[in-house]
Amino acid sequence: MNRLPHMKSDSTVYSTGVATTALLRVGLIGEPVAHSYSPRFQQAAFDALNIAARYELWQTSAGELAARVASLLAPNYLGANVTIPHKEAVLSLLDVVDPLATRIGAVNTIVQRDEYLYGYNTDAPALLRVLAENGIGKEGAGNEQWGNIVSLKGHTAVLLGAGGAARGAAFALVEAGVKRLIIVNRTLERAQRLAADVQQGRDCQVFSLNDPDYLIPHPRSIIINATSVGMHRADGNEESAEDAVPLPARILERFNADTFVLDMVYHPAETRLLIQSRILGLRAVNGLSMLLHQGALAFTLWTRQPAPLAVMRAALE
Repeated sequence: MNRLPHMKSDSTVYSTGVATTALLRVGLIGEPVAHSYSPRFQQAAFDALNIAARYELWQTSAGELAARVASLLAPNYLGANVTIPHKEAVLSLLDVVDPLATRIGAVNTIVQRDEYLYGYNTDAPALLRVLAENGIGKEGAGNEQWGNIVSLKGHTAVLLGAGGAARGAAFALVEAGVKRLIIVNRTLERAQRLAADVQQGRDCQVFSLNDPDYLIPHPRSIIINATSVGMHRADGNEESAEDAVPLPARILERFNADTFVLDMVYHPAETRLLIQSRILGLRAVNGLSMLLHQGALAFTLWTRQPAPLAVMRAALE
């Protein structure tokens, strides 16, 4: 991995264990970021624990990514969240990447500690917490990396997308013992690469989003949209317009009534995928709980303190 230059200074140690002489800073790196709700609940968490920190939005293009990550070495930075489209590209810019994030091949949380940058993936364990909250699967064993997770034995997961968010979801689903993983992505080759990375002897199939008609539903299915399709975009991008849907209604209607749909998109709160799913009698939720849990895990990594989950949840309501 590329070693980033250190930035030395005299400092004072705050209760978070982070050395700084100024207001602590942390933010979201991505493109776009204006729609993000992260400042709303992360700032509430910092304020609730009396931590002098400010959560910011950092619009960052691919060409600006290296400089933005290097800026996190300043003494008053806690780190950052990372979102679309940089979760994979950021790995090579960090000093140390957690083994789970290395396996996944995507980082959504950067922690600056002792002038080193550490990369983590909190998307994966957050997904399993969301499924548990919604009564999907059975209580399973815990371990050091994942904590208490659900067992998804007997379930089929249909994963829409193969980017950074989808990679975290795929590894989480496999870790939870899902019987069958079906990856549906616009670029078939990318879906095939993800399938090869996570397969581990499990039934793993791939289909193209451009031609989903070959998708065969199975009992006890979980559909997870890990693409940006349906996200509100101020730029009017047709591929991400609010009226877009990653899986046509004619495909959704094939699924059994016990199918659970999770759309990682949370802005707007009611996407076309959610609306169509509910019309068809399927249980469906948006990505706010996913955002909450991945953010709470990130908060603990930055501050070394338990996240005030109730406060953070209330700030999203």
